[in-house]
Amino acid sequence: MKMINQQLIKDTNMKQLYSSIYSNPGISRAALAKRNQLSKTTVSTLVDELIERKFVVDGGTGESESTGRKPNCLYVRTNSYYVVVLNWVENTICACLIDIAGTSVYQEVYELQPGENYVSCSISRLYQSVLNHCDPVQVLGICVVVSAMIDAAHNEVYSTTLSLPFMGEENIIDKLQTAFPEYPVAFLEDTACYAYAEKVYANIREKNFAFLNFSRGIGATLFIEGNMTGKASGSVTQFGHYSVDSNGPLCVCGNHGCLEVLISEPALKGRIREFGTIPSLAGKEKISFADLGRATTFRDPVALAMNRQLAWELAQALGNLVCVVNTSLIILGGNIPPLGNYFLNQVRQNLKKVGFRKMVDAVTVRYSILPSDSFLNGAMKYFFDIHYCFTDNDPSAFFIG
Repeated sequence: MKMINQQLIKDTNMKQLYSSIYSNPGISRAALAKRNQLSKTTVSTLVDELIERKFVVDGGTGESESTGRKPNCLYVRTNSYYVVVLNWVENTICACLIDIAGTSVYQEVYELQPGENYVSCSISRLYQSVLNHCDPVQVLGICVVVSAMIDAAHNEVYSTTLSLPFMGEENIIDKLQTAFPEYPVAFLEDTACYAYAEKVYANIREKNFAFLNFSRGIGATLFIEGNMTGKASGSVTQFGHYSVDSNGPLCVCGNHGCLEVLISEPALKGRIREFGTIPSLAGKEKISFADLGRATTFRDPVALAMNRQLAWELAQALGNLVCVVNTSLIILGGNIPPLGNYFLNQVRQNLKKVGFRKMVDAVTVRYSILPSDSFLNGAMKYFFDIHYCFTDNDPSAFFIG
């Protein structure tokens, strides 16, 4: 038990030091000790191990604010270790190799062929393609990211946007646990990965914030007191199935008027007919948020009317969310930022009209500033920060969320 506790303490300290170096390139050992409230001896020993294991590099002497000896500058080492991220979209797999310093070094998109399933295709992509771009021993782990609720308690995956059928006598989770025996594997939900990327790379300071992901569906991840509620499994909230119109269209979940059937990207084409016709979008097979945003920019009256209705529906749901969780920041991400400022301002104005006034008046609503594929880096960083262990990296480990 004592040995286990010592390993846990060492792993925690190494992660803190690595995170500080990651966030403060060029930081010195003395500054690390002060920032993390560790002794200089402990910091020196652990940093030397990080350097020896090629996680960190000593960049030599830097500038000093005093007249004493100039301190050595520490940096995260690039092109040393990687995490593989496999994103499962409908009948498609996006396979990425991401440096733990944050750079995507390889990416391919592969469509499932007849007879293939997500697991078998992921195995073939890893061993036939991805691992050709690095030494296999440089891979710390694998993240499989899906747009779905991953229910660890019942060993089930539930999704209204992704078909994940049972395969023979074993389901997806059972298959995935043994698919990559050489590496630890994390099964993650995409919205949580988006939210984690926003927290890390957009440097969010608010302790209570919500991230909403708009794409094929609508997902939400909440941070309370700086911590993600639950894990990155999507099992804590199903915000997309919050109903704002009990007489609205039927959702695949069985409810009526869910946000997903009213505001998600696949719903846009059908909803335009409620308001009229947008000539610039006539004949398009699919309508995206970016398409609607362009029509709004040129003040198309139907696009403006549709924006106002979508904003009102979203504001109703957000008003209730804020009353339940007193969040100070709401980020709209995924594919929705190109919808533009008209929609965003409508949401902000309508939010003032609903919910508990003292709370909603204190909320900031903005678009994500990160690209729509930022969840890939978010998955890598989440795996490394939460699941990777410097002192005991078990290749058979399997994590849900």
